[in-house]
Amino acid sequence: MKICVIGGGIVGLAVARQLHSANRSCEVSLLEKESGFGRHQSTHNSGVLHAGLYYKPGSAKARMAVSGIRLMTEFCRQKGVAHEICGKLVVAVDEAEVPRLKILIERGQQNGLSGLEWLEGDAIREIEPNVAGIAAVRVPEEGIVDYDAVVQAMVSDARAAGIALHAGARVEQLVSDGKGWRIATKAG
Repeated sequence: MKICVIGGGIVGLAVARQLHSANRSCEVSLLEKESGFGRHQSTHNSGVLHAGLYYKPGSAKARMAVSGIRLMTEFCRQKGVAHEICGKLVVAVDEAEVPRLKILIERGQQNGLSGLEWLEGDAIREIEPNVAGIAAVRVPEEGIVDYDAVVQAMVSDARAAGIALHAGARVEQLVSDGKGWRIATKAG
């Protein structure tokens, strides 16, 4: 069987990797319209590893964020990709923001985040002296990562696994023949 993944950002690279891992006899190809991989959202973001604090408990986003940060952290460790689980503070600067902050800590706890802490006054400034707030939630599992290095590690893994990677291959047409699909690209 042949499978083609369209899009060479982190999601496309991860999908190709998983498809290949799940069925080694399957021929997996990946098509990317740009001249390189991860040229859009994958490498043009803040570099934050989100832990799932903001998402509705039980939602797919919450489950994926919580497991995703743990999987991404492990991937980075294995591949030597620069990252840091430095945590973050979510701060209420006035009384009106405190109820929303309480909702966030409850959501984080329901989503399975570890080590969440409610902080006030001097406890906030011990962590971050330049923050002025009346209350804060410390989220120790949040972090930062070099997503360009993540993309490069995934590209390296894909090539080593025998996944055919095609950059500069913008998909122009998909045609079903009843048994499969013919994919026409700028590259052929």
